[in-house]
Amino acid sequence: MSRRVYTDGVFDLFHANHLKLLREAAALGDYLLVGVATDKMTESYKRTPVIGEAERLEIVTAIDCVDEAFLIDGIPDAANLEATLQRYDIDLVVYAGDATPDYYRPAEQRGIMHRLPYHEGTSTSSIIQRIKSQ
Repeated sequence: MSRRVYTDGVFDLFHANHLKLLREAAALGDYLLVGVATDKMTESYKRTPVIGEAERLEIVTAIDCVDEAFLIDGIPDAANLEATLQRYDIDLVVYAGDATPDYYRPAEQRGIMHRLPYHEGTSTSSIIQRIKSQ
C-alpha cells in the first residue's frame, strides 16, 4: 500500500526552498499531493501573490517529485484541511516550520503531522524585498 503525503503552500515566486520542501516531503512517502493556495485564499491571510494561481499550479505540477497538485480554496482553517484529508485519503501531512498553525489541527489530532525544519535563506518575502530595494 502506498503512503500518500500531502503538503501545501502558496509557492509564489518559486525558489530553491520551495523545491527543498517538495523533495523532502516526497521522500517521506510514495505519492506526493500538493495543495496550492488560490489567490483569494492567500489574500485572506497574507498578501496578493505576485504570480497568479494558474501559473503557480502549473509550476508545482511540473516538478518531478510531485505526483498530483491542485488548487485549495476557502478559509485557511482546520475544516478546510479536514476536507482535503478526507477527499484525498492522506496518510501524512508535511509542514515546514516550528510553529503549527491551527489549520493543521486535524493532522495533529490524527497523529499524521510531520514537521520539517524551515530552511533559512531564500524566501518569497526576501525576494520581494530585494526587488523593492533595487
